[in-house]
Amino acid sequence: MKFSTLMLPLFVVALIGATSCNFSKGVKKDLATGLTATYNGFGVQDIYMADASGNKVSSNQIILGSPVAVIANGVTHYTEKDGKVYPGCNIILTDKNKKELLNLPDAFTDMANGTPASQAALLSAKVSTGSPMVAGETYHLYVRFYDKNNKENEILAQVDLLAK
Repeated sequence: MKFSTLMLPLFVVALIGATSCNFSKGVKKDLATGLTATYNGFGVQDIYMADASGNKVSSNQIILGSPVAVIANGVTHYTEKDGKVYPGCNIILTDKNKKELLNLPDAFTDMANGTPASQAALLSAKVSTGSPMVAGETYHLYVRFYDKNNKENEILAQVDLLAK
């Protein structure tokens, strides 16, 4: 009886501690576009493909010459330093033979000095399409959003794009 009486408060304290930490992990899949995203450490409200105006698209078909973006919205749980966060973004575009057409190690170099967390809640990885891409071919887009202050915090998004 004493053992269970002592264990209950310890369990409650452990449960409170586990639920109060800023950690999130999950998977999101957009069935319309095929965009698959996994996230670890970050909290993410939504992730989707968008057109040049930032509007959600409903297909993975892209018109060559038009930009396409992967947008993560409601991103939380950054590791802050001096009131700022430091997001990073790796973008890789490959053809059907896995040849890299684009590899940007960090598309967010403009945020090298940090930004308020509220401004980093919306992340956008924008890719311009066109040559050497060819209409009728499929390309693979890989995007990794990450926290430069905590390498374990990341959002990985992948989608196959059909060029039109």
